[in-house]
Amino acid sequence: MTDGAAEGIRRMFDRIAPRYDRLNTLFSLDRDRGWRKRAAAAARLEPGQTAVDLCTGTGKLAHELLPRVQPGGQVIGVDFSLAMLEVARAREPAVRFLQGDVAALPLPDAVAHAVTIAFGYRNLVDRAAGLREMHRILKPGGRVVILEFTPPRSGRLLAAYRLYLERVMPAVAGSLRRSDGEAYRYLAESVQAFPASAQVSAQLEAAGFSRVESHPLTFGIAGVHAAIRP
Repeated sequence: MTDGAAEGIRRMFDRIAPRYDRLNTLFSLDRDRGWRKRAAAAARLEPGQTAVDLCTGTGKLAHELLPRVQPGGQVIGVDFSLAMLEVARAREPAVRFLQGDVAALPLPDAVAHAVTIAFGYRNLVDRAAGLREMHRILKPGGRVVILEFTPPRSGRLLAAYRLYLERVMPAVAGSLRRSDGEAYRYLAESVQAFPASAQVSAQLEAAGFSRVESHPLTFGIAGVHAAIRP
Protein backbone atom coordinates (compact mmCIF):
# COMPACT_ATOMS: atom_id res chain seq x y z
CA MET A 1 0.00 0.00 0.00
CA THR A 2 1.35 3.43 -0.90
CA ASP A 3 1.78 6.44 1.38
CA GLY A 4 -1.08 8.06 -0.52
CA ALA A 5 -3.34 5.14 0.33
CA ALA A 6 -2.33 5.42 3.99
CA GLU A 7 -3.21 9.12 3.96
CA GLY A 8 -6.57 8.24 2.46
CA ILE A 9 -7.24 5.82 5.32
CA ARG A 10 -6.33 8.51 7.85
CA ARG A 11 -8.73 11.00 6.25
CA MET A 12 -11.46 8.36 6.24
CA PHE A 13 -11.08 7.79 9.98
CA ASP A 14 -11.06 11.54 10.58
CA ARG A 15 -14.42 11.79 8.77
CA ILE A 16 -16.16 9.01 10.63
CA ALA A 17 -14.70 9.70 14.10
CA PRO A 18 -17.84 11.32 15.58
CA ARG A 19 -19.98 8.29 14.62
CA TYR A 20 -17.40 5.51 14.79
CA ASP A 21 -18.34 4.06 18.18
CA ARG A 22 -22.07 4.14 17.54
CA LEU A 23 -21.72 2.36 14.20
CA ASN A 24 -19.30 -0.26 15.52
CA THR A 25 -21.62 -1.12 18.39
CA LEU A 26 -24.50 -1.40 15.94
CA PHE A 27 -22.65 -3.55 13.40
CA SER A 28 -21.11 -5.88 16.00
CA LEU A 29 -24.49 -6.28 17.74
CA ASP A 30 -22.78 -4.85 20.83
CA ARG A 31 -20.22 -7.69 20.86
CA ASP A 32 -17.28 -5.29 20.47
CA ARG A 33 -17.50 -4.38 24.15
CA GLY A 34 -16.98 -7.97 25.28
CA TRP A 35 -14.21 -8.47 22.72
CA ARG A 36 -12.28 -5.51 24.13
CA LYS A 37 -12.65 -6.86 27.65
CA ARG A 38 -11.15 -10.15 26.47
CA ALA A 39 -8.25 -8.31 24.85
CA ALA A 40 -7.64 -6.27 28.00
CA ALA A 41 -7.60 -9.44 30.09
CA ALA A 42 -5.16 -11.09 27.66
CA ALA A 43 -2.65 -8.28 28.31
CA ARG A 44 -2.27 -9.62 31.90
CA LEU A 45 -1.41 -6.23 33.30
CA GLU A 46 -0.73 -5.47 36.95
CA PRO A 47 -0.96 -2.27 39.03
CA GLY A 48 1.94 0.10 38.43
CA GLN A 49 2.66 -1.12 34.91
CA THR A 50 2.59 0.68 31.54
CA ALA A 51 0.33 -0.30 28.65
CA VAL A 52 0.48 1.12 25.12
CA ASP A 53 -2.66 0.88 22.99
CA LEU A 54 -1.95 1.29 19.26
CA CYS A 55 -4.51 2.41 16.68
CA THR A 56 -6.35 3.48 19.82
CA GLY A 57 -9.07 5.29 17.88
CA THR A 58 -11.59 6.75 20.31
CA GLY A 59 -9.80 5.13 23.25
CA LYS A 60 -12.22 2.35 24.12
CA LEU A 61 -9.58 -0.34 24.67
CA ALA A 62 -7.33 2.16 26.45
CA HIS A 63 -10.27 2.80 28.79
CA GLU A 64 -10.49 -0.94 29.53
CA LEU A 65 -6.76 -1.13 30.24
CA LEU A 66 -6.63 1.81 32.66
CA PRO A 67 -8.12 0.18 35.79
CA ARG A 68 -5.81 -2.80 35.31
CA VAL A 69 -2.67 -0.68 35.82
CA GLN A 70 -4.01 1.38 38.71
CA PRO A 71 -2.79 2.49 41.11
CA GLY A 72 0.50 3.88 39.90
CA GLY A 73 0.50 2.73 36.28
CA GLN A 74 -0.21 4.46 32.99
CA VAL A 75 -1.85 3.85 29.62
CA ILE A 76 -0.57 5.51 26.45
CA GLY A 77 -2.81 5.56 23.38
CA VAL A 78 -1.37 6.15 19.90
CA ASP A 79 -3.31 6.87 16.71
CA PHE A 80 -2.67 8.68 13.41
CA SER A 81 -6.14 10.29 13.27
CA LEU A 82 -6.37 13.59 15.14
CA ALA A 83 -10.17 13.50 14.99
CA MET A 84 -10.21 10.10 16.68
CA LEU A 85 -7.79 11.36 19.33
CA GLU A 86 -10.01 14.35 20.07
CA VAL A 87 -12.87 11.98 20.90
CA ALA A 88 -10.52 9.78 22.95
CA ARG A 89 -9.11 12.67 25.01
CA ALA A 90 -12.60 13.88 25.88
CA ARG A 91 -13.67 10.36 26.90
CA GLU A 92 -10.65 9.34 28.98
CA PRO A 93 -8.47 12.24 30.23
CA ALA A 94 -6.46 9.89 32.44
CA VAL A 95 -4.89 8.26 29.36
CA ARG A 96 -1.94 9.91 27.61
CA PHE A 97 -2.89 10.11 23.93
CA LEU A 98 -0.29 10.72 21.20
CA GLN A 99 -0.53 11.12 17.46
CA GLY A 100 1.85 8.74 15.73
CA ASP A 101 2.55 6.06 13.14
CA VAL A 102 2.71 2.47 14.36
CA ALA A 103 5.68 1.90 12.05
CA ALA A 104 7.66 4.70 13.78
CA LEU A 105 6.33 5.07 17.31
CA PRO A 106 7.19 8.21 19.31
CA LEU A 107 8.19 6.10 22.31
CA PRO A 108 11.49 4.85 23.78
CA ASP A 109 12.70 1.26 23.79
CA ALA A 110 11.35 -1.20 26.37
CA VAL A 111 8.78 1.21 27.81
CA ALA A 112 5.71 -1.05 27.93
CA HIS A 113 4.66 -4.13 29.86
CA ALA A 114 1.93 -4.73 27.27
CA VAL A 115 1.11 -3.46 23.80
CA THR A 116 -2.42 -3.83 22.45
CA ILE A 117 -4.04 -3.10 19.09
CA ALA A 118 -7.77 -3.55 18.45
CA PHE A 119 -9.21 -3.57 14.93
CA GLY A 120 -6.22 -1.66 13.61
CA TYR A 121 -3.68 -4.32 12.67
CA ARG A 122 -5.36 -4.99 9.33
CA ASN A 123 -5.08 -1.27 8.45
CA LEU A 124 -1.31 -1.09 8.93
CA VAL A 125 0.52 -0.18 5.74
CA ASP A 126 3.53 -2.28 6.76
CA ARG A 127 2.59 -4.94 9.31
CA ALA A 128 6.14 -6.24 9.61
CA ALA A 129 7.39 -2.76 10.52
CA GLY A 130 4.54 -2.37 12.99
CA LEU A 131 5.40 -5.65 14.70
CA ARG A 132 9.06 -4.63 14.91
CA GLU A 133 8.02 -1.42 16.68
CA MET A 134 5.77 -3.33 19.07
CA HIS A 135 8.69 -5.64 19.85
CA ARG A 136 11.00 -2.63 20.35
CA ILE A 137 8.81 -0.78 22.85
CA LEU A 138 7.98 -3.89 24.89
CA LYS A 139 10.01 -4.84 27.91
CA PRO A 140 11.44 -8.38 27.88
CA GLY A 141 8.63 -10.63 29.02
CA GLY A 142 6.01 -8.10 27.90
CA ARG A 143 2.91 -9.14 26.00
CA VAL A 144 1.51 -8.06 22.65
CA VAL A 145 -2.24 -8.48 22.12
CA ILE A 146 -3.95 -8.17 18.73
CA LEU A 147 -7.76 -8.07 18.59
CA GLU A 148 -9.01 -8.32 15.02
CA PHE A 149 -11.83 -9.55 12.82
CA THR A 150 -11.11 -13.04 11.45
CA PRO A 151 -13.89 -13.91 9.02
CA PRO A 152 -14.76 -17.59 8.50
CA ARG A 153 -12.98 -19.19 5.54
CA SER A 154 -15.74 -21.49 4.28
CA GLY A 155 -19.29 -22.72 4.74
CA ARG A 156 -22.65 -21.09 5.28
CA LEU A 157 -21.33 -18.80 7.99
CA LEU A 158 -18.83 -17.36 5.51
CA ALA A 159 -21.58 -16.69 2.94
CA ALA A 160 -23.76 -14.96 5.52
CA TYR A 161 -20.85 -12.98 6.90
CA ARG A 162 -19.79 -11.86 3.43
CA LEU A 163 -23.33 -10.69 2.65
CA TYR A 164 -23.39 -8.75 5.91
CA LEU A 165 -20.01 -7.13 5.24
CA GLU A 166 -20.53 -6.33 1.57
CA ARG A 167 -24.17 -5.29 1.54
CA VAL A 168 -25.70 -4.66 4.94
CA MET A 169 -22.97 -2.64 6.67
CA PRO A 170 -22.30 -0.18 3.81
CA ALA A 171 -26.02 0.24 3.09
CA VAL A 172 -26.93 1.01 6.69
CA ALA A 173 -23.95 3.35 7.15
CA GLY A 174 -24.65 5.05 3.81
CA SER A 175 -28.27 5.65 4.77
CA LEU A 176 -26.98 7.76 7.65
CA ARG A 177 -24.28 9.55 5.67
CA ARG A 178 -22.91 8.84 2.19
CA SER A 179 -19.26 9.08 3.26
CA ASP A 180 -19.93 6.52 6.00
CA GLY A 181 -21.13 4.05 3.39
CA GLU A 182 -17.87 4.48 1.48
CA ALA A 183 -15.86 4.04 4.68
CA TYR A 184 -17.62 0.85 5.65
CA ARG A 185 -17.17 -0.58 2.17
CA TYR A 186 -13.43 -0.15 2.71
CA LEU A 187 -13.69 -1.71 6.16
CA ALA A 188 -15.60 -4.68 4.75
CA GLU A 189 -12.94 -5.20 2.08
CA SER A 190 -10.12 -4.98 4.62
CA VAL A 191 -11.79 -7.56 6.86
CA GLN A 192 -12.21 -10.03 4.00
CA ALA A 193 -8.61 -9.54 2.88
CA PHE A 194 -7.21 -10.11 6.37
CA PRO A 195 -5.00 -13.22 6.65
CA ALA A 196 -6.05 -16.38 8.46
CA SER A 197 -5.24 -16.82 12.12
CA ALA A 198 -2.29 -19.12 11.39
CA GLN A 199 -0.72 -16.43 9.20
CA VAL A 200 -1.01 -13.81 11.95
CA SER A 201 0.67 -16.22 14.35
CA ALA A 202 3.45 -16.76 11.82
CA GLN A 203 3.91 -13.01 11.44
CA LEU A 204 4.29 -12.65 15.20
CA GLU A 205 6.88 -15.42 15.32
CA ALA A 206 8.79 -13.92 12.38
CA ALA A 207 8.96 -10.63 14.30
CA GLY A 208 10.66 -12.36 17.23
CA PHE A 209 7.71 -13.05 19.52
CA SER A 210 7.30 -16.37 21.31
CA ARG A 211 4.53 -18.37 23.03
CA VAL A 212 1.98 -17.20 20.47
CA GLU A 213 -1.65 -17.87 21.39
CA SER A 214 -4.80 -17.52 19.27
CA HIS A 215 -8.33 -17.43 20.70
CA PRO A 216 -11.42 -17.23 18.43
CA LEU A 217 -14.38 -15.13 19.56
CA THR A 218 -18.08 -15.31 18.62
CA PHE A 219 -18.05 -18.26 16.20
CA GLY A 220 -14.66 -17.18 14.91
CA ILE A 221 -15.68 -13.82 13.41
CA ALA A 222 -13.13 -12.12 15.67
CA GLY A 223 -10.06 -13.32 17.48
CA VAL A 224 -7.38 -12.42 20.01
CA HIS A 225 -3.71 -13.16 19.33
CA ALA A 226 -1.26 -12.83 22.21
CA ALA A 227 2.50 -13.36 22.35
CA ILE A 228 5.55 -12.61 24.49
CA ARG A 229 8.69 -10.63 23.80
CA PRO A 230 11.43 -13.01 25.01
